[in-house]
Amino acid sequence: MAQLYSETLLTLATGKGKAKFKYNDKVFERAAEWIHKKGAFTPDMLGEQLARDVIDETYRILNTAIESSISHKVPEQLTYALQNNAFIFSGFKAYHSLNEVGLSLTTGKGEIKPFNTFCEDIGKINNKYNHNWLEAEYRHAVRAAQTAAKWDRYAEDGDRYNLQYRTTGDERVRADHQAMDGITLPASDPFWNEYYVPNGWNCRCDVVQVLKDDYETTNSEEALKRGEEATAEKKEQIFRFNPGKKLKLYPDKHPYYKVSDEEAKRIIVKLVEDEAKIKMLEAEIKAIAKNTGWFERGFKQIKSVDLSQEGLNGQTDMNGIITLTTERATLCANGVEKLRAGKKLALKEADAIATLWHEITHNRSKVVPMGLSFEETIYSELANEFVARKTLPEFYAAFGRNIQHKKLMESRESSGYNNTVCCYQALIEITKCDREKVLNDVREHLFTAGYNSQEFGLTDAVFRNLNVKAKGNKAFTLREVSLMVKLCSLQKPEELAEYIKSIIH
Repeated sequence: MAQLYSETLLTLATGKGKAKFKYNDKVFERAAEWIHKKGAFTPDMLGEQLARDVIDETYRILNTAIESSISHKVPEQLTYALQNNAFIFSGFKAYHSLNEVGLSLTTGKGEIKPFNTFCEDIGKINNKYNHNWLEAEYRHAVRAAQTAAKWDRYAEDGDRYNLQYRTTGDERVRADHQAMDGITLPASDPFWNEYYVPNGWNCRCDVVQVLKDDYETTNSEEALKRGEEATAEKKEQIFRFNPGKKLKLYPDKHPYYKVSDEEAKRIIVKLVEDEAKIKMLEAEIKAIAKNTGWFERGFKQIKSVDLSQEGLNGQTDMNGIITLTTERATLCANGVEKLRAGKKLALKEADAIATLWHEITHNRSKVVPMGLSFEETIYSELANEFVARKTLPEFYAAFGRNIQHKKLMESRESSGYNNTVCCYQALIEITKCDREKVLNDVREHLFTAGYNSQEFGLTDAVFRNLNVKAKGNKAFTLREVSLMVKLCSLQKPEELAEYIKSIIH
């Protein structure tokens, strides 16, 4: 694979300038050190964080190429598809580079190399994959994204105009590409299925719309023959595809996709496709966030990691980075994909979406909490989960859909704060509060006041909106309501009900 791929990148030396990216070498070095400690690299290790960091770093760079190359006028589905392909490509690239790290662990005698010797080899592997090759891949991503966006516009016009293949016309034009210069055909001609640009690494050729009366139409069979002859070499044949039609940056026959071990390929495809779905989810949220007030400090990323040791479904830094367990992130991605298609969600998918919405709700606060006590954390989480579940329809509405599995607005057993919130909801019912007014008051305090004052916000919302009297037909005091809320925080529904029953009129 490496030899073939090296041959396909020979044209890199003819390119002018450097690609505008900086790869974080520390990411690859940390992964290599981890493999050295493990004593081997296996495909299933791609699912672990250090390997996924390598995937993410490559994707970050390729996604920069996409975002810098296409305008906001391009349909979102095109952008999502290109990003999805970039992530899958990044996953296979990571597998090959890390597999090569694993192969370099031992000497010719089968002994583990000393770490210093190993590091020298790692530097060479890193330079090859993440500097030399990645530069060409970045440039290709820029060009393919640009031409895919062009094709999207051409497709709207159909055969109203002809399309014409053009080289840049300078001394650096390759002879094989020069052979296709001037080919003029309708957009519907099969020639464009295989010989649309770019036609190789660092290809600078273009395809433009021309008036039918201005240029003679090329014979279709002749054009196909010229295209076939121009891309006859094996290293050029992989580029016989149309990025705009396939909605892909990189061809399916790219050497990275060649994995001889079928089980390894299955694992890679599953891991990468799941992560690609999460990247698609991230893109969906990013697009929606532009038109909503969901993120006070902007949206940045959805990360999927193993949170089992923390016993969490998700968490956020409240600065636009949301972290979910891998399972929940995948379920969210599947759920959002179904929402877009107008399909029914499984309960697990809807529940995962509720977790995502909980973390988004945290990001709507204007005040980022600092140094909360254990008790303050409980009240802030109670307020956030209460608001999140009652406003869950807002998430669905952003996708033009109605909420599914409405029972999650009342009880969500997967949440660690479910009993606490259910107690607070019971308190609202027992005290005959106006539900909407309580929600509005709690939400306002949650979004505008510090998290260290959420106990007061929860208490004040009930106190201001209750419609019952204490025994002796007296008004409840703020202190008495505060005790009710404290019993909610302690997750003691029986004591709460008993206490209220003993003092209510």
